[in-house]
Amino acid sequence: MPSENVDTSVEPVVESTVDVVVDDRRSRKREARRLRLLEIAAEIVEDHGVDGLTMAALGEASDYATASLYTYFSSRSALVAALQQWALEILGEVALQAVAKWDQDLAEDSQLDERVKALARLCAFSDLFLAAPVAHRREFRLQQELLITPGVQDVGDAGSVVPIAMTVLAVPQGLLAHAAQVGALNNHGGALDLAGVPLEVALGRTLAWVLALNGTLLADGLVTGLASTGAALGTQVSDAMLIGWGADPDSLAVARSLSSKWQEVAL
Repeated sequence: MPSENVDTSVEPVVESTVDVVVDDRRSRKREARRLRLLEIAAEIVEDHGVDGLTMAALGEASDYATASLYTYFSSRSALVAALQQWALEILGEVALQAVAKWDQDLAEDSQLDERVKALARLCAFSDLFLAAPVAHRREFRLQQELLITPGVQDVGDAGSVVPIAMTVLAVPQGLLAHAAQVGALNNHGGALDLAGVPLEVALGRTLAWVLALNGTLLADGLVTGLASTGAALGTQVSDAMLIGWGADPDSLAVARSLSSKWQEVAL
């Protein structure tokens, strides 16, 4: 039996600072390569559509052996999901920065009615969304194409995109919820989920609003053409939806005028 004076404890294995630094550098380099591959993949989709994005095409464009790409993306489906997440993160950050700017500007005017402020944020968001095909063409068009192209992701990979998608949608959802809270919109009605259960009002409105705006922008791709633009139609649709949800038309007109000064910031 060992003496109580003898230290029989096992010294913990301490990872050296050098090893930590090396591992961190490797991780950063790997992430940089992965992001570059996603940028190249986005360029392929922009030039050749989603159907043109294959592991072989990415390998050729990036000068990588196709087999080595599978160390970054386990399948084409996983690649598409990662690409969608990447685009959503960019668009989400743009929206968050814009909202912060609007809040800062509105905070400087303490005399303005809170309902008008809330409607101004909603008008500004619709402007931001409708400007995205120009200001953030690659990321936005990628989202549009993935929305209308079936079968490009497995169910599991598609599910991995949902958290970031909901994070991005939380921006307009928050604006709509706040507008109802201050009385700029009513809080009546709501869409139903697939089980027939009513969705939270702001969430249901968010889905309807975003899909409607996206639909108007798809009009720009019509072969026959229109006497208007998708963005102009989108503004009309957005205002009609807000009025339908209880916005006062006169207050909305004031808000629309107020938000127009942010359009250059949005771009």
